[in-house]
Amino acid sequence: MTADKGASSSTTLPAEIYEQKDEAYFGYYSMLSHQAQMLQDTVRTAAYQRAILNNAQHDFVDKVVMDVGAGNGILSFFAAQAGAKKVYAIEASNMVECLQKVVDASHATRKPEVVKGEKEALELMGAGDAGLGGVSFGTTNPTEQRNGWLQGRLVPVHSKVEDVTAKHLEGHTQVDTIVSECLGVLLVHERMCESFLDARDRFLAPGGSVFPSAGTICLAPFEDKQLWNDTANKAKWWLNSNFYGVDVSPFAALAFEENFSSPVVGVFPPQCLLSVSSDYVIDFASITQAELREFTVPVEWVFANAAIVHGLGGWFDLHFNSQSPSNNDTDTTMGEATTNANGMSLESALDTLKTASALASASTPTSNSTDAILPTIPTVSTTSATAGNFMTTSPYADPTHWQQVRFLLPEPLAVNRNQKIAGSVHCKVNDQRSYTMTAHLRLLNPDGTASDSPTTTRKAVWRLDRQTYSWS
Repeated sequence: MTADKGASSSTTLPAEIYEQKDEAYFGYYSMLSHQAQMLQDTVRTAAYQRAILNNAQHDFVDKVVMDVGAGNGILSFFAAQAGAKKVYAIEASNMVECLQKVVDASHATRKPEVVKGEKEALELMGAGDAGLGGVSFGTTNPTEQRNGWLQGRLVPVHSKVEDVTAKHLEGHTQVDTIVSECLGVLLVHERMCESFLDARDRFLAPGGSVFPSAGTICLAPFEDKQLWNDTANKAKWWLNSNFYGVDVSPFAALAFEENFSSPVVGVFPPQCLLSVSSDYVIDFASITQAELREFTVPVEWVFANAAIVHGLGGWFDLHFNSQSPSNNDTDTTMGEATTNANGMSLESALDTLKTASALASASTPTSNSTDAILPTIPTVSTTSATAGNFMTTSPYADPTHWQQVRFLLPEPLAVNRNQKIAGSVHCKVNDQRSYTMTAHLRLLNPDGTASDSPTTTRKAVWRLDRQTYSWS
């Protein structure tokens, strides 16, 4: 690895890590309660561990790795398990302080006052030496070395990725591999993917790999009269000419526009989908930041039966393919990756998800020997490299904490059997760490031509940051 000999190791806290407008965002990720929710997503956590271990030989063993938006450090831990010689865990939120405690616990000796403080907290939890908490939740001894295999390998860095320099990386100007869980609803919400690309552009060595290597945005039409009616009724409430003596009906049209521009996040049954999805691949290995900030998803759906289209359902897939030129066994071009992902059967995808859940419940290594890391980590036997390097948030698969999302049309569109809807969904970043999405859809005539009649065209604008939630 290339290193700047004039640079020194530094994890000095910047005077200000992030702007005040981002305080709520980073404050949210500094909470262990939210971190636990993500860790307990067995689909997500197991998929990342499986992908990292499957690519260990060419992308992690004796490599320098950067974890972008490390959070609780789980991907950094996996990189160390896979044999990385150094992992730099970049995190802007105060969660980095919690991560530092894990690193401290990997050392054989710790400051007595630190051990004393942890012991006192454990006693309050009922998980001390005489407590009963360990019966259900496991035990821990703050006087013992924990995760000794992390010692000397993991370096937490308290900084936004965009502010990281070689100084934060102990002089390294390049890294071999970059990992990140930079994903939000419909893949791109929260705009962390831009930070992922910034790290790639500034630090990834030639021939290095990024994980995930690509993401696929999937959109499909759905029918759900109840959801549409419920959303419309929220706006109709404002049609009140005598609310405590006030006519509030001028709010009604604005409420209708607001409600139908708000995506509905939540799992939904795949039975409501009316056609196969239109997919748009974002190649994290090659896409530019400008291309990520504004892009258009072409859509086209054929309907096997007559239906009422109330909106579009969305989810995403992830691909974890090595870009290392030495990885001849699993190296896959972007075109091949797209073909394999789109061609994967539902049964194969579900098998992958089941395997992920099984892996998440497997025991983790307890040995402190760094030489024994790889042999003691549970591995997954997959039938193909594609199955081992793929994750989906599809409604056909086990749910994840991302769930799915539905975008309602202000006016539903009726379709007949064998008719087609074609158009586009334009996605452009906004100043709320998200995207504004504009859909133009049209119903095609039997001969394939399209008319501009108001009865056969639909336009909708959705703000991905104005999410509402469905708990049904």
